[in-house]
Amino acid sequence: MTSVIDDPYLMEQEQVIDTLNDIMAAAAAKDFDRLAAHHLEGPKFTKFDDFAPLDRQDAGIARQCEEDGLGGVENFAYDLKDLQVDVFGPVAVATFVFHYAFDAEGDHVGLRARTTMVFVATGRTWKIAHEHLSPFVGNGRRERPEAL
Repeated sequence: MTSVIDDPYLMEQEQVIDTLNDIMAAAAAKDFDRLAAHHLEGPKFTKFDDFAPLDRQDAGIARQCEEDGLGGVENFAYDLKDLQVDVFGPVAVATFVFHYAFDAEGDHVGLRARTTMVFVATGRTWKIAHEHLSPFVGNGRRERPEAL
């Protein structure tokens, strides 16, 4: 008998990692339709972002915020450090430190956020059901990571 706690679900784990890589590639390419396709549509999607609005976002608000935020940046680069993906049958939890950098309004910005993404299996694909990003803060200010 398979245990959702003990079984590593290696194939599903790789699928979630592939999905994460495609999410980041879509963000870097500003392919907003492809990015949105990775999100669970409907009332069960939620997001807490590390940028305003800091309230819980639904799918529509999250999509608009991603398009607005990524639309004004150039040279988006990222690294998912300390990535761990745990699969519990049709649900997976990915945790990592999201190092990201971009150029905006003449400045080069580098940030990092503790990130959790909860995925659900929908047929043969994995969709984001929940995202939570929280910045590293020191002395009341966002910390800047080392260069990517």
